[in-house]
Amino acid sequence: MLETLKNDTLLILFLVIAVGYFIGKIRIKGFQLGVSAVLFVGLGFGALEENIKIPDIIYSLGLILFVYTIGLQSGPSFFSSFNKRGLMYNLLTWISLTSSLGIVLLLSKFIKIKSGIISGVFCGSLTNTPALATIVQQIKTSSTSNDLQVLLTEPVIGYSISYPFGVVGVIVTIYFFKKILKVNYEKENQRIQKDFGIAGEEVTNEFVLVTNPQLQGWTIEEIFKAKEDFLSGIIISRLQRGEEENIVDGKTKLELNDKLTLVGTKSQLEKAIPIFGKKLDQEYSINRLKLDYRRIFVSNPNVIGIPIYKLELHKKFKATITRLKRGDIDIIPNPNTILEAGDRIRVVAVKEELPAVAKFFGDSFTTISHIDYISVSLGIAIGLVLGSISIPVIGGGSFKLGFAGGPLIASLILGKIGRTGSIIWTMPYNANLTLRQMGVVLFLAGIGLKSGFAFAESFLEYGASLFFIGALVTFINSILVMGLGHFLFQIPFPVLIGVVSGIQTQPAVLAYAQEDAKTDAPNLGYSIVFPMSMILKIIYASFLYKFLS
Repeated sequence: MLETLKNDTLLILFLVIAVGYFIGKIRIKGFQLGVSAVLFVGLGFGALEENIKIPDIIYSLGLILFVYTIGLQSGPSFFSSFNKRGLMYNLLTWISLTSSLGIVLLLSKFIKIKSGIISGVFCGSLTNTPALATIVQQIKTSSTSNDLQVLLTEPVIGYSISYPFGVVGVIVTIYFFKKILKVNYEKENQRIQKDFGIAGEEVTNEFVLVTNPQLQGWTIEEIFKAKEDFLSGIIISRLQRGEEENIVDGKTKLELNDKLTLVGTKSQLEKAIPIFGKKLDQEYSINRLKLDYRRIFVSNPNVIGIPIYKLELHKKFKATITRLKRGDIDIIPNPNTILEAGDRIRVVAVKEELPAVAKFFGDSFTTISHIDYISVSLGIAIGLVLGSISIPVIGGGSFKLGFAGGPLIASLILGKIGRTGSIIWTMPYNANLTLRQMGVVLFLAGIGLKSGFAFAESFLEYGASLFFIGALVTFINSILVMGLGHFLFQIPFPVLIGVVSGIQTQPAVLAYAQEDAKTDAPNLGYSIVFPMSMILKIIYASFLYKFLS
């Protein structure tokens, strides 16, 4: 059996993925590992025999696909949020990682461990492979010892022992913080709506009678400017005046006794309704002989990456977009909302114009399932080139972003740009999610099989001391992030668990966070802090090895 596993790369790869997914679905008192179980199954199989492993290219490909698709999806939110809040999140990153460095330096004074091993523990406890690669490269270029091969194994030993708990420890911390704080994801999603413009609540509509005499003769544009704090995230989809129904735009003037359809989340609508008048006890039905609505898939390349206001829908079709669903998330569209491939929009329009509106947006489910391999491959190539550039460090030396940091930064930028001429960098949500899931399982299976035998062998040789140090660093780092993030920085919990995943630079933790929160909000926190975390870990690991040598 072992011979078969050694010789059949595809068999061991898919066996690890299948068993890992099965174990990940097991729930014990509300806790489950999810897709991260693939890592531990890989470690188990890898520990059986030294040659049970898969080529490094599979692990590398998985990691590249995972971080690239996350970057594309999170790019717009990443840059739009990189204001005071984004700087605050990265300040939290600096505090936590600098504290981890200090803990390792302090422990090294009391526990006599070789510099290579303790540096590997630092990388493993924070699950950062590029930082480990930096130390290995540093040893290769700076060591003149005859025992070079022995020196090269030292950081790998520290890394392999501390790495597994670098995943488990953070997941456990998230789990217990959620229980201790009694997190209510519905309430947390309301905060996300306020901070990031993502509708954590379900989007609904209310019917309102205009009774506020101060609004007589005001245009919709004037009202929204004057009452911005109360009407943020609200859309007026239609207006009924007597027996006449119309689509509204910014120039529409209100009159008393107009009936409006307001679209937004429940909490937003509660603030907005008193501005106009009073809620109607019964909804008024749309006269579908004149106006109608339809759910339409955005698949036309000519509208992807374009802000809604530039489409001039009211002028062309007497139409308005009242709702937008991206993946499982409802977004309240505004004139600056940029459409992405695969968005499902609800359009209200004059009935005879609806076929033309559908054609304008594409409305093809088949098209949105396609992956543009030209833009994906070109984008990843740009990221790999970026990751291969040597960046000088103050005081001498250099580092590279590698095949994780390079593609992530490139995809964040390309995701924000959206399109360059005819090249659309973004991809449909479903296609993005498929590539992302494929990437994460290849990554987890590969790193697990790669580290399994070294982990088992090293643990027996060095005992539990390195495991304890790594666990201590992991726990203190994750508890510090969760504690400061919640109590001091007041980060919404679904975003915070993405932040702790990003500071840990750990896709397995992010996968767990996404499954637990049942939202893409953790991606935002992950993408904001990941680049800074990656750079700091590489710099700190290099400094740690030099300082202790």
